Amino acid sequence: MPRIQVESVAPATLGAAADLLSRFFREEGFGTPPDRVLKNAGRLAADPHHWIGLAWLEAAPVGVVTVTTALYVEWGRLGEIGDLYVVPERRRQGVARALLEAAERRCAGLGCSSLSVVVTRDGEARHGLHAFYARQGFVGDGRQVLTRPLR
Repeated sequence: MPRIQVESVAPATLGAAADLLSRFFREEGFGTPPDRVLKNAGRLAADPHHWIGLAWLEAAPVGVVTVTTALYVEWGRLGEIGDLYVVPERRRQGVARALLEAAERRCAGLGCSSLSVVVTRDGEARHGLHAFYARQGFVGDGRQVLTRPLR
C-alpha cells in the first residue's frame, strides 16, 4: 500500500488545499464561494496558532484537515478540527486517520490540552461521524455548541 504523507500547507500548496476544501463544501451543500475558501485558508495557514494539513498519496493531494486553537482560562489552549475531508476514491485507506494523527501532533506542539471536533446533525446523518470519531479516540464531554451570528 502506498505511504500517506501529511504536510503543513505552504504557499505553494495552498491552492491544492483550498481546492479540496471547496470540493468538500460543495459535496456537503455549503455555499461558500471558492475565492472566500482560498482567502480564509490562506489566513488560517499563515497564523501560527492554527494549522492546515494536506495529505498526499501517490503524488496527489487526497485529503485536508483544518485546525484552529483558542486560549481558555480553565483549560489553556484547546485545538479544534474545523474541517476534515478525504476525496471519495481514497476513503477507507487510512488518509483521515493520518490527518487526525498529524493534527494531534501539531496541537500537542502548540501546547494544546485537548483536541475536539464538532459533529453536526447533517454530518452524523450522512456519514456516521460519531462512530468514526469514537474509533479515533474522541469522546463526548456533555457540552453543546450554541452559536449566535454576528452579522
